Amino acid sequence: MSKEKSEAIKAFALSQAQMGAAIKNSKNPFLKNTYADLTAVQNAVYPAFHANGFAIVQTPSKDELGSYVETSFIHNSGEVFSGRVYLEYKANDMQSLGGAITYARRYGLASISGVPVEDDDGNAATGRGHSKAPQKPLNKAPMTPPKQPQGTPTERGVRFMKFIESADSELLASQLTNGFDLIEEIRQEDAEFATKIEHSLETRQLELGML
Repeated sequence: MSKEKSEAIKAFALSQAQMGAAIKNSKNPFLKNTYADLTAVQNAVYPAFHANGFAIVQTPSKDELGSYVETSFIHNSGEVFSGRVYLEYKANDMQSLGGAITYARRYGLASISGVPVEDDDGNAATGRGHSKAPQKPLNKAPMTPPKQPQGTPTERGVRFMKFIESADSELLASQLTNGFDLIEEIRQEDAEFATKIEHSLETRQLELGML
């Protein structure tokens, strides 16, 4: 191992030791839970890593597999720790793209740094944690929630993802409990696919102003 790489690894470990937790500062009114948004993760990660010689860069790009956000922790020795999160969004929809990028930045930053997430009773004092009111559905042909699903968990997961893409906020909210039960069922067989559904669901919620 080179001296530069050894120094970078030591600095990375020191940063993690000094890093605070990301506070769950935003509320999901539909799931009635809280989560740490991108700013909360940045506030937890940036100070410790900057103090130990890291610059953090998040860049949207594209390759043969699709669009992604690459997160890079660049040490002053020249060593880089990086990873990619591929995006899922609706074509020709900037709001959808923006939501996907925000999710990818948060996920990439948290996964590489290993930042812990914890609750905080002082959310109100920070001035954060206020959720947006759900948007009223546009006037359009009524949509019917999916019937009691049949088939394997994976088949039902594919149908649920299609439902996520087209549902408005009211209809999506009505199916969240069933959706999360399905995700947990799928996770027992295919954890990667379950995570993909969660990603699609959160991106759609961001698009609709549900988060």
